[in-house]
Amino acid sequence: MMKKIALIVPALMLVMAGCSKHDEASKGGSQVVAKVNGSEITVHQLNFALSKLGKLDQSQVKAASEKVLQQMVDMELLKQKSVDEKLDRDPNVLQVLEATKQQVLAQAYMQKVASKQATPSADEIQKFYDTHPELFSERNVYVIQEFAVKDGTQHVSEIEAGINAAKTPEDIAKWLQDNKYVFNVNASRKAAEQLPLELLKQLNALKAGDTLVVKSPQALVLLYLAKVDRQPVNFDNAKPVIQQFLVNSGQQTLIKNEVASLRKEAKVEFYGDFSKMTLNADTPAPAVPAAKPEPAAVAPASPTEPAHNQAIEKGLSGL
Repeated sequence: MMKKIALIVPALMLVMAGCSKHDEASKGGSQVVAKVNGSEITVHQLNFALSKLGKLDQSQVKAASEKVLQQMVDMELLKQKSVDEKLDRDPNVLQVLEATKQQVLAQAYMQKVASKQATPSADEIQKFYDTHPELFSERNVYVIQEFAVKDGTQHVSEIEAGINAAKTPEDIAKWLQDNKYVFNVNASRKAAEQLPLELLKQLNALKAGDTLVVKSPQALVLLYLAKVDRQPVNFDNAKPVIQQFLVNSGQQTLIKNEVASLRKEAKVEFYGDFSKMTLNADTPAPAVPAAKPEPAAVAPASPTEPAHNQAIEKGLSGL
């Protein structure tokens, strides 16, 4: 019969376990918060599990601690049963464990390298703001009518000439229908930071009523610019996003350079079907496994849209 689970920590310690540090628990003696068939769960393990929940209000700490600890007990029971059934020796399980270990260690080293990235200076942040007016001081929100034309890439010249005189989206739709093109229509409202940088540059050169022809592997896309609203973002609101972008960008550069250096020094050999393969110097750097801080708010694109700058952060990632 399964032995009784002994919870040996009072509720007060569980509350303390939800805090960022557990100095008080350590001073109190034992750091064990539960025993499962003799196997200990420590306050540090509980704290690590709680950290994955994000910041908790004081009123949430006790309930969250108890819930997480219950889950940890269940996981320990399942782990013990798995070992009893010798699943820890299963080749597939061993393969997953080894892959997980490899990933964790690689990420730990990347974090160590990335931590060397200095905080950007005020001048660097200001320069970035000034050199990207399309994202900040001259930021626009575009109302776009999109026409995705199937097989349109094979008839680009014909379509461009055909819609040249179109003044409205209805004109574009009628011409495509008259000429037997299959297409889908979608209306969207996109802020500058939600668009790829190259596309943004092209849209900035247009005015309301113009149509931009964009080639894609799947279809030819006609972007009819119905309206342009100027909605700038001031420097104070943009500053935290720019700072985080510059830090992330610098970290990626450090990682890329470190990987390139390791590749240069390493002896790498390929075998079998891959015997003719060589290391690709252009391989993208692995992503830095660091959480981004919550950005400050910026002016919303419209009265109904929530104030945030996550879209700007996403747009910057395309740079």
